Amino acid sequence: MSADPRVAAFLRIAAEDLGAAQTLVEAFPRQAISLAQQAVEKIARAILAREKVAFGTSHNIGQMAAALPGDHPWRPRLAAFDNLSPAATSYRYPTPGGRIVSAPTPTEIKADLAEIAHLLEEAKRAVREPSTDRR
Repeated sequence: MSADPRVAAFLRIAAEDLGAAQTLVEAFPRQAISLAQQAVEKIARAILAREKVAFGTSHNIGQMAAALPGDHPWRPRLAAFDNLSPAATSYRYPTPGGRIVSAPTPTEIKADLAEIAHLLEEAKRAVREPSTDRR
């Protein structure tokens, strides 16, 4: 894995979030999709940390991707998961009017989880390579 302990820690926790989502998907899809978003967020944070790109506390995956230089190879890869950004909060809390937003189906979530597993493996390989930090 990465020589940077923070990058390695982000990827380890991302793997845990992904595993928990896979375990919960059938019985608790709302929690599974939230954990799926968290896994991608931590992968994004690992890439940002590796590239020494400072990023605040937002959970928005698209914003994380956009923080990378325009020609960075991970920018479009992460941006492809921006559709999960709302899952950071929208399935975890009721709306101001008390409505509970319907979670995606387990079938839909399983498709996302398969893509996230692939992304995680790519990230693990990428952090072993030299950084593309251009600062």
